[in-house]
Amino acid sequence: MDELVLKWTMEYGIEGEDSSESTPLSRAIRQLFEEGKPFHRLNMCFFRGADNVLRWLGIFVQSSGNRIVFFPGFQDEFSNIQAYQGDAKQWDQPFQFDHLSLEKCRSKWHVTTTRSKEHLGSPNTLDLASSRVLWFGMSISDQRVLRIVKKSTFVTATSPSSDIERRRNVFLGARDNAQFPIISLNNENEETQNGFIHFGIIVGDSGFEDYLGGELGFPYHSPYLEQPLPKVLNGIPTRTHRLSLSTNTDIQITSCVLPGKLNTSVSFTGQSEPICSNSR
Repeated sequence: MDELVLKWTMEYGIEGEDSSESTPLSRAIRQLFEEGKPFHRLNMCFFRGADNVLRWLGIFVQSSGNRIVFFPGFQDEFSNIQAYQGDAKQWDQPFQFDHLSLEKCRSKWHVTTTRSKEHLGSPNTLDLASSRVLWFGMSISDQRVLRIVKKSTFVTATSPSSDIERRRNVFLGARDNAQFPIISLNNENEETQNGFIHFGIIVGDSGFEDYLGGELGFPYHSPYLEQPLPKVLNGIPTRTHRLSLSTNTDIQITSCVLPGKLNTSVSFTGQSEPICSNSR
């Protein structure tokens, strides 16, 4: 086995280096170099909040089998997962959370552990018409949940000597002409002290019409809210971002601040639930 060290530089990051295996870049590349799972595209996605610090939102990958995989950019690793369907608890167990996978058909998705050793769930996506679906909603208690981007990120991976050059070329090709958007909040709701940050993730065919409706995976019935959300959320300022993942797939990321307090670090909401919350 050979060891490969990659260095990625981001001029807008803060001074310093990040060589942790927990960065979303390390986790995504590990699938290729250590597990031999090729991918067509790799797009890094960032978040900049009210403090103007650049943080990882995560990495979107389109696999060779046309699955969409999202590696969130959390500051901490999570080793337990809970999920509810309605009021019924479905899971409460150890789980080394790593990424979310959307099936090729775009009708179902699941959560997966490190090195894809285990996956849970099969929530449905929500058809939004016009060749687009709501994949999931991701709520975070505040921006500090997301990992800060350093100027230099190092990734160390091992690979069979006989195949390391091919895998390196796959990685370089997956980044060609890739878009690396910086997600932000609407200027009207950058103050998050009285709310929590939410992202609605929508996937569709390339060039699909922006979705401007209210189906954004809000955690209406989440047990992780200090107080339930209002039944009707009118006038929530949002900001819509578009990521062209590949020639056949676009991703829309709609960001906003929702009222109230989330009493867990991270919550994922599916169209038919379960609602997944990770804890340290």
